[in-house]
Amino acid sequence: MQPNQSPLDQLADIHLPDSVSWWPLAPGWWAILALLILALVAVFLWRRHLKQNRYRKLAQQELDTIYSNYQNTQNATAFLHEISVLLRRTALTAYPKSFNASIKGQAWLEWLDRVYVNPAMQFNSAIGQQLLTASYQKNPQIEATALYHLCRNWLSQHRNYRQKLPARKPLKTAEASHV
Repeated sequence: MQPNQSPLDQLADIHLPDSVSWWPLAPGWWAILALLILALVAVFLWRRHLKQNRYRKLAQQELDTIYSNYQNTQNATAFLHEISVLLRRTALTAYPKSFNASIKGQAWLEWLDRVYVNPAMQFNSAIGQQLLTASYQKNPQIEATALYHLCRNWLSQHRNYRQKLPARKPLKTAEASHV
């Protein structure tokens, strides 16, 4: 070492470490990436569900309008006709390929019950039978509120062609003999 040389001059340059690479990602980044993908899939499925069931919301709004008109006019024949048309249009929307719009009478009510998941409220009951019988009477006396609630529940709970229909229990022999 020479006496006139400073000890600082003898120090070697600082060696910088290698730059940090993006790969492989830290586990936290993988978790954030997975959550982002899950969120995108959830948003996609939610929007598809809303789009596929938009007809239900529109039908329920139309049913509310029909019921409100009935409460103002008390025209039972028009009320029954409009509800029947609304249910048929909804059925055509829910089952575009398999629904036969020409079914009538008891077969129509049985079809409505077949795609409906609530066994407590059925169209084969006295309330649902009003759609068949009361519309042909001169001055029909109907249970409009009960029919409105039955139709509203059907609109919100019926199965469409994308959903699996519930399995029906077979009739017992005693029940089958009374049919």
